[in-house]
Amino acid sequence: MTHSSPPWQALPHAEVDWSSGAPVSKQFDDIYFNAERGLEESRHVYLEGNQIPSRWRAQTEAQFVIAELGFGSGLNFCATYQAWRELESGAPRLHFVSLEGFPMRLEDLDRTLSHWPELNEIRQELTAQYPAPVPGVHRLLFANGAVCLDLWFGDAESVSEQWTQQELAVDAWYLDGFAPSKNESMWSKTMLQRIAQLSRPGTTASTFSVSRHIKEPLLEAGFDLKKMPGFGRKREQLFAVKRTPQQPSQWPVTPWHRPDHTHEAPATVTIIGAGLAGCFSAYALAERGVAVTLLDPTGIANQASGNTQAVIYCRIPKRRAPLGDFGIAAYCFAIARYQHWFRTGFLTAGEDGQLCGTLHTLTDEPITDIDDRLRGLNQLAYTCTAEQASQIAGNLIQQPMLYYPSSGWIAPRKLCQRLATHPNIELRTERALTVETDHHAARITTETGQWVSDQIIIASGTDCTHLLGADGLPTRSIRGQTTQIKALPELNAAICHDGYIAPAIDGQHCIGATFDLNKCDANADSASDTVNVAKLTQFLTSDPIQVVGHRVGFRCTTPDYLPVVGAVPDLALLRERFGALQFDSKRLLPVSSPVRPRLSILTGLGSRGLTYAPLAAEILASSLMNEPLPIDTSIARGISPMRFAIRQLIRSQ
Repeated sequence: MTHSSPPWQALPHAEVDWSSGAPVSKQFDDIYFNAERGLEESRHVYLEGNQIPSRWRAQTEAQFVIAELGFGSGLNFCATYQAWRELESGAPRLHFVSLEGFPMRLEDLDRTLSHWPELNEIRQELTAQYPAPVPGVHRLLFANGAVCLDLWFGDAESVSEQWTQQELAVDAWYLDGFAPSKNESMWSKTMLQRIAQLSRPGTTASTFSVSRHIKEPLLEAGFDLKKMPGFGRKREQLFAVKRTPQQPSQWPVTPWHRPDHTHEAPATVTIIGAGLAGCFSAYALAERGVAVTLLDPTGIANQASGNTQAVIYCRIPKRRAPLGDFGIAAYCFAIARYQHWFRTGFLTAGEDGQLCGTLHTLTDEPITDIDDRLRGLNQLAYTCTAEQASQIAGNLIQQPMLYYPSSGWIAPRKLCQRLATHPNIELRTERALTVETDHHAARITTETGQWVSDQIIIASGTDCTHLLGADGLPTRSIRGQTTQIKALPELNAAICHDGYIAPAIDGQHCIGATFDLNKCDANADSASDTVNVAKLTQFLTSDPIQVVGHRVGFRCTTPDYLPVVGAVPDLALLRERFGALQFDSKRLLPVSSPVRPRLSILTGLGSRGLTYAPLAAEILASSLMNEPLPIDTSIARGISPMRFAIRQLIRSQ
């Protein structure tokens, strides 16, 4: 992070005027939809305009990508999701990617969609996940993951640039920004050129506007245009079809984070390691129909992920940078997943965890500065007085705290066991001795023999290095010991101080954990228990504490504290291909990285497995299945397995 990076803060909410009975944007002085027949208009202009239902019925590809300019109230998404649900069978996996610079407040969005009772179930699904106005990408999952909504919160210029860098491949465009006369940036020539760049032959686009400011750039960019009957009192609307090939992205920086080969989506995957990283990866792929084998000689979550309780940890960054941006994105995605699983009964509150809220001690930063950063983000976190914190915790807190109302604790081993029950996941309690991959297959050798998969993922934490050989990564193992103590009289929220404590389960609290940088002993010891107890008594209570158990695990960390997610690089070829960066680190080399085919890795979650693993696994699954990614380029480079070798090259100048 550098001080030149912009401050981290919320996006401004949409200011909505309801005086006419229909939502009107105060920023753009324009309506969100037709007050009388908005849902019908959405279906006419965008679904019928792009021939969506008929294309789905004829589709042979596994997925269909819709991109939208202007999420607004979410009406177009809801109408599209409703149409998807109405298909009898054979609907492709739906990715709906939408940008929004002024997100509606949750109450405005809910009020807007309440106009249509037929959307009630979908509205409730959407509002249950609708994110705070945090800049970046928010992935929302519906229909067991078969419908995916990526909300990109940010200005149209920067978001569309991110889409081109990701080389998003779009099947249909919903061009639904406010009128060009009210919102020029959404309809700029650059924006329309980027739409063309992200469109392949046959990609369609529809919009209510027939302005020449839209038509001329689309024609120049390779679209055939056709005027069609408009909706209601509007005489015409525009339909466009791309006729020219999709153009490759023009990268502003060397795209070393991108693998250099294309691949078919795997039908079978073997994942080495059955902790949080492995089980979340297995579940994300299994939800996509992939047959997954989990390989771990110790069974499910018996290493670092085997603690009785752990807290879903988040830290509010001061400035925009990959570590803070990924941390917030991962936290938001994880909370949405856990809320959904508790709501649907996949997880049981009080047994598998509880989203009871988490109190964090504050840093030395002035509270007013923290409050400024969190303005508009009470849904995410807010500061509270010592008295308020005491009421939340049900215990005496003697200092102001930062409160995350949606956070809480999870039982990691129980969570992993639940994830591994997916019918597409098989567990084998064997140790991987070697992995060999080429462009044709991935082979794994264990004590009992060898088998073949389409893809291998190494998710075995600190054990990953022996499988990677010369292509190993600079991960580090850090010992941590948790301590089980007899339940305190009352505790209603999780607390993070120098350590952590969660509300009791089965008459015990799990507290911890130590960070033993230079200690490799896997046996628990009383000295570590003493450290954990001392931290707790210093913060929360002076009452006698009874230790009733303990456990040791080894976290896998990285030098920059970000996880490692993606294809495993071929380091020898990488150094050769990017050697010129030794002499000029800013030189643009328009090439991607050489990787070992059919071999990926997910590791380096450190002490934030509950927070990082859900999004990291979703990113990896999306990459393997050739889907849109739920992250921007900055985060993609920040978590890339190639980053360490590239930094080493640059530092050797």
